[in-house]
Amino acid sequence: MASERKQRKKEYKKALRKACGLWKKLSVFSGILAVILWAGFAILSIFDNTFAIMMNEKFWVLENADPNAVYYKSDFKSNEEMTAYGEELVKVVESEGAALLKNDNEALPLKNKAKVSLFSTSSVNLVYGGTGSGNIDASTADNLKTALEKVGLEVNPKLWDFYLTGPAKEYSRPVGGIVSLEPASVHEAPWDIYTNEVKNSVEDYSDAAIVTFSRVGGEGADLEFIKTNYLALDENELALLSNLSQMKKDGKIKSIIVLINSANPLEINQSDYKHVDSCLWIGDVGISGINGVAEILAGKVNPSGSLVDTYCQDNFSSPAMQNFVPTTYVGFDGQIPNNASTYMIYQEGIYVGYKYYETRYEDYVINQGNAGNYDYSKDVAYPFGYGLSYTSFEYSNMSYEYNTKTDQFEVKVTVKNTGNKYSGKETVQIYAQSPYTEYDKEKGVEKASVQLVGFAKTKVLAPNETQTLTIYVDRSELASFDTYGYGTYILEAGDYYLTAATDAHNAVNNILAQKGYTPSNTSNKMDAEGDKNLVVKYTNDKLDTKTYAKSKNGTDITRQLSDADINLYEGIKEGQSITYLTRNDWTGTFPTEILKLELTDQMIKDLQDVTYDRSKYGDVSMPTLGADNGVKLYDLIGKDYNDPLWNKLLDQMEFDEMVALIGDAFHWTMPVESVNAPGSRNENGPQGLTASLFTNSGGGEGATLKATALTSEDVMAATFNVELMTEVGKVVGNNCLAAEINVLYGPGNNTHRTPYGGRNFEYYSEDGFLAGTMSAYEVAAIEAKGVHVVMKHFALNDSEQDRIGLGVWLNEQAAREVYLKAFQIPFEKGNANGVMMAYTRWGCTWSGANYGLVTGIMRGEWGSNGMSITDNVLTTYVNGVDGVLAGTSIYDAMLPHIVNQLPKYEDDPVVVTAMREACHRNLYALANSCGMNGVGPDTIVHARTLPIVTAFLVFAIIFTAGFSLVLPNYVYTRVMFAKSEEYKSYKEYKKGLK
Repeated sequence: MASERKQRKKEYKKALRKACGLWKKLSVFSGILAVILWAGFAILSIFDNTFAIMMNEKFWVLENADPNAVYYKSDFKSNEEMTAYGEELVKVVESEGAALLKNDNEALPLKNKAKVSLFSTSSVNLVYGGTGSGNIDASTADNLKTALEKVGLEVNPKLWDFYLTGPAKEYSRPVGGIVSLEPASVHEAPWDIYTNEVKNSVEDYSDAAIVTFSRVGGEGADLEFIKTNYLALDENELALLSNLSQMKKDGKIKSIIVLINSANPLEINQSDYKHVDSCLWIGDVGISGINGVAEILAGKVNPSGSLVDTYCQDNFSSPAMQNFVPTTYVGFDGQIPNNASTYMIYQEGIYVGYKYYETRYEDYVINQGNAGNYDYSKDVAYPFGYGLSYTSFEYSNMSYEYNTKTDQFEVKVTVKNTGNKYSGKETVQIYAQSPYTEYDKEKGVEKASVQLVGFAKTKVLAPNETQTLTIYVDRSELASFDTYGYGTYILEAGDYYLTAATDAHNAVNNILAQKGYTPSNTSNKMDAEGDKNLVVKYTNDKLDTKTYAKSKNGTDITRQLSDADINLYEGIKEGQSITYLTRNDWTGTFPTEILKLELTDQMIKDLQDVTYDRSKYGDVSMPTLGADNGVKLYDLIGKDYNDPLWNKLLDQMEFDEMVALIGDAFHWTMPVESVNAPGSRNENGPQGLTASLFTNSGGGEGATLKATALTSEDVMAATFNVELMTEVGKVVGNNCLAAEINVLYGPGNNTHRTPYGGRNFEYYSEDGFLAGTMSAYEVAAIEAKGVHVVMKHFALNDSEQDRIGLGVWLNEQAAREVYLKAFQIPFEKGNANGVMMAYTRWGCTWSGANYGLVTGIMRGEWGSNGMSITDNVLTTYVNGVDGVLAGTSIYDAMLPHIVNQLPKYEDDPVVVTAMREACHRNLYALANSCGMNGVGPDTIVHARTLPIVTAFLVFAIIFTAGFSLVLPNYVYTRVMFAKSEEYKSYKEYKKGLK
């Protein structure tokens, strides 16, 4: 019975297959493939920008491309020449930026052919750059051993192999990823795994033990400071120093040299370093910076770098560290988006970095401001601006003249190399002190004891050679923003001091000396003699509330950021306020706990993803769309932003084109056929043009370009050499030009608010004036190659914790004088014309939707009329409507949030008008960029879909059509088979079995 049933079933299936098996197979095959192809088409359509980068494809083609239409040309004959120039420049930047912190017993420079031993796992695994979107490719860089050997030093091979391939290898730091998802940890080999053979090898290479301490930072996470202190030496590093100290005591090594390979300031506990002979901060070294370090160690270059951050014995002494954790709003239970639930208060106000330490030190010395029993030396290891040389310098003949026409102080200082052995460069830093008045105390205007207002670097001076420098100081740098009084910049009546100094602490002591203070008459509260001869005084006769109440762009400067100040925002719960740190009462106002902010109805409303309210706008006419005026973007090259021809051009755009131009800009700008505008390729670049997520090329010859991996930005800033920054910008601009990159996401201009910022490597300094000045020269040189620069991240992205949505609360004086200055100076002096918006909120308002910030300050006061882009749109609060209304013009959107949102407002004249202005800014930037190379008067721009997208669509249609054709045949054959004798016979047989 069973065998018969099996045989009958087999015959039935055979008949079924014969009747309709082919149609079934074709239906299944075509159906599955159609589903896969449609899914692939959908994915490719959403992420076409990403695939275009990966495949070096473009979204447009040029018909009648004009080979003579080259508006921006390379400075180099070949990519090879450009690469070689860049690598040599990086070496020079490092050799001028590395700061010598200690050099006892003239341990450095090393003698020719010195034999050295390289200690620590980091010695074989240097940090060349940070991780994340600022990631660089330094895969071909020399390692420390190779670099030292190239300058004639001999390196202990047994110790090197111990770290590289031996037992210590398992302790090596892992390679950083695209985005840091968790803080890095220290990876140092414990001393007990060192074999006797390895330790004994050191005696043959005993001229110096060179120890490298490395730390790495990156996008997505700040450095660990809660569970462990990542910037303190860990137990294995301390054990290493201790054992080397013993070896030195036993005569087995002659000296100990420490290299600090970190863009984040390590804690330097002087007791840990007491047996260290020399210490050199080198930052992140880029493609060839380690070769510059080697030249310093070997004495081929005299170090001349100056610290751009205060190096502390205790990083937690910073007032900013007391408010460096995101805090959840009281009452949060889902009534606002999750990304809006946390905040951070900048309670320290303007007292960031040296502006805190030096100001409290002066007030302690002169017994004012309730400074308490403050011990500067317990907090600070090396002050801002500090850096030694192999020689010594003397300053003299300081004088100044005030030029009323330029509104500048022309400060002259003579510098002499007083050594008798080494030539070298010296950085002269000019610091200012403004009077701290009763008005300031009443209105909460804070004044740092000293602030950097100018600097210059000498040429290489031979022993006994002198040079007189002229340093120009804008008098406007002496003005302060009066948040709670006049609401603008004021210059108060009183005495102002300018001093030439080697660093910020030296500057304070100079001014104290000019005022008559000495260590002896302050009971040694003053820790060193100052030089009153290096101080000049300027007296302002009366309070001036007008001169600096207008911007260089001619607009009135008024309060724009009150909604980010807890004390001025009207939506804060009644009775809640913040006491910012004030020098009028250090002990009483130093932050000790985080204020718990309670959500209010107004805050809940302001923290929603979209806050646009049509009722707040009056009658607005719908702008013209789709006109046929015959104007091309080519016709606007070099035209003023307000040229009437722009209106005719913009009238030609269609709404869908505006949506694409504004909202579909993940590393690309889309072409606009109606105005004959090509698209552009955009890429990251805070540490040089970045390899980024994919490739650093936009196609063509540049597809194989190797862009220059620069040092971290803090090393650039530490050169205090603006001419070098021009060369840095030249290299970056030429790299972009060769790679067909038209928009650069960089440089990074945020502030080192604390030492633990994950992205400190891609920001210049704790000081906004230094950062802004150095950036201005870099930006100007990049822009000179036709590359539109969008400095990032505008603004307050000073930490990575909860950066996507974090609400930052601060007062406007701190905002303008500390956090915005680094952006302001490049706009006013460096031809900058755009920024990348930060994810952070100002109070409750996302940066890109903050009208006061974007339109009031950046566009109004600073005169920006170019493209300003968002950071990658990964969340819905970075939204198109609020952004374009505030002045943001384009969205770096990997996901289609914006192109899906903006069409909902197609009939809203307010939004469409704002979109038109956003397109104006984007096209203006493009018209004046290298993106127009090849576009002549007869060139026609054709938008194109990526071939792979078209292919998926075509095959999806083909297989869908095939499926629709074969499926009916399969159904028909099944129906007909159901009428066949084979079917009926088998069914009767099965019925009989039942």
